[in-house]
Amino acid sequence: MDYVIDKTVTSSSGLGRSDARGLPCSTGSAAAVDAIEPALDAMLSYFGDPLAALDQVSAADPGWAHPQVLKAVLLLTMGEHEPTQQARAILAALQPGGNERERAHAAAAGLAAAGDWDRACAAWEAILVRWPRDVAALLFAHLFDFYRGDALNLRRRPQRVLPAWPAGLPLRGYVLGMYAFGLEESGQYDEAEDAGRAALEINRRDPWAVHAVTHVFEMQGRHHDGARWLESRQPDWAVENGFAYHNWFHAALFRMEAMDTAAALEIYDSQLATATESALQRVDGTAVLWRLKLLGVDVAGRFDALGRCWPMQEPEAGFYAFNDVHALIARIGAGDGSAVAGVGEALLSAMERGASGGTTNRRMADEVGLPLARAFLAYAKGEWTLAAEGLLAVRDRAHGFGGSHAQRDIVTLTLLDAAARAGQRALAAHVLNERRPCKAQTPLTAYWQQRVDTASGD
Repeated sequence: MDYVIDKTVTSSSGLGRSDARGLPCSTGSAAAVDAIEPALDAMLSYFGDPLAALDQVSAADPGWAHPQVLKAVLLLTMGEHEPTQQARAILAALQPGGNERERAHAAAAGLAAAGDWDRACAAWEAILVRWPRDVAALLFAHLFDFYRGDALNLRRRPQRVLPAWPAGLPLRGYVLGMYAFGLEESGQYDEAEDAGRAALEINRRDPWAVHAVTHVFEMQGRHHDGARWLESRQPDWAVENGFAYHNWFHAALFRMEAMDTAAALEIYDSQLATATESALQRVDGTAVLWRLKLLGVDVAGRFDALGRCWPMQEPEAGFYAFNDVHALIARIGAGDGSAVAGVGEALLSAMERGASGGTTNRRMADEVGLPLARAFLAYAKGEWTLAAEGLLAVRDRAHGFGGSHAQRDIVTLTLLDAAARAGQRALAAHVLNERRPCKAQTPLTAYWQQRVDTASGD
């Protein structure tokens, strides 16, 4: 299938060009079209600075609005209030224009900036129907599918466009990597591993693909394989890559599955303790420390330092429920019960108002975030039965506020701990049975079995 076409086309805005995948661009600048390729690669690979790369595209043609629309959405994908404000300012300053595809991108960006992530994903999907090789629309929808916990479309969106991406088409490997992650989150582990490895045959430094295969190892209980996988490929994902902190999170999980808490703590100290600039980083650090706390490791001091990096007041608090719950967990982990109660209630109030987040977060907070936050507050107060009941009531729909299966396992692990502390042996054993098909033989499962066995009776 021939995908090479002439780079000069006529667009709705006049003379324009097309990119390496044949997508119409309203700029007449060959330099701008050439510059957007490394910018897209940076957006997809997390190597380099994609925001700066997009500014270089704009420098080549200051009148081309599309690169700044992409920059705004990249800021939105951080899932935080302050970058969202920056994105809104960029969008407000742009002059309307561009061709049909670019105007559709601007409309989708406006929806995402307003906090309507559901309709934004529908708008990016409409772009993909018309232009299935629009990798930016795919990336943005994929990220917000993740933030919204839409595992179905994490798989189906890349699946729907892949037939339009023949072998050799620039950036095709990243589409395979995204597809691999969607397959994994849909429980299709063998297919996910195959797709991830195929993507790495195209580009061994594809973090989506490394990450997808890592998730397969996690979900199948192959913790030794997973640790070796990340270690053997470390030069590809851990050096100057913006995705590295998340793979370090997975490396720590593999160590904890083997009950090597010292190694997991060393990973936190060396790789995650200072990775606190973004909420995405703080989420992973919080999750590692909380799992260590559940395993009896004293991490209160580390939690105290990390908790101070989490904003606990509006407008950041109440912006995204997934972040809010992790911010609360970090404060609970520091161990000051009276302080947690006050901060926790303030955070709950911010989540209830949700003034800064928008309609999608309002739904996610009501359905998942607030019930989880209340259950974790009960845990902080030592109300083990109430905590176990609250976690049990919401965890089967916890996907509705984002994250991956591996990340949301924090809810089940806390439920196991609360049930054991409450003496609810039958409930703890009932929940623990879920680990057995894939993780029956791991040391972490043996640890939890011992906790169940030694819990005082119901």
